Amino acid sequence: MLKSELNSKNKETTKPINPPFVFRDPNSPKKIYGSACNLQELAEILPFIPYFSIEYHLYRIESDDTVSSDLGLWMRYIVGLNSLSDEIEQLGASVEGLELKDKLVNLIDSYYLQQ
Repeated sequence: MLKSELNSKNKETTKPINPPFVFRDPNSPKKIYGSACNLQELAEILPFIPYFSIEYHLYRIESDDTVSSDLGLWMRYIVGLNSLSDEIEQLGASVEGLELKDKLVNLIDSYYLQQ
């Protein structure tokens, strides 16, 4: 069961968004690999984020057996892009490792270029 099931209002994707999305090291949360305040910045930093940080933020089973997708939640509730959130959550549940990173980079790039 995904935690993100509600809709939110659609917002612009290029203006700064607060709070920004922060990619952290899953083993050392104080270590930050990058952050993005909008879809453009996310597209720019993703190629430089380690795949294991992307995996952690796209698909994680919590102690209560729910699936968490931090990036999917941010995209849905902060950015307001529900359809992109759905695609991110599906991707996180079906692919892992470097393939996940490559597919996410392509997904974000193609979505950003369509805006």
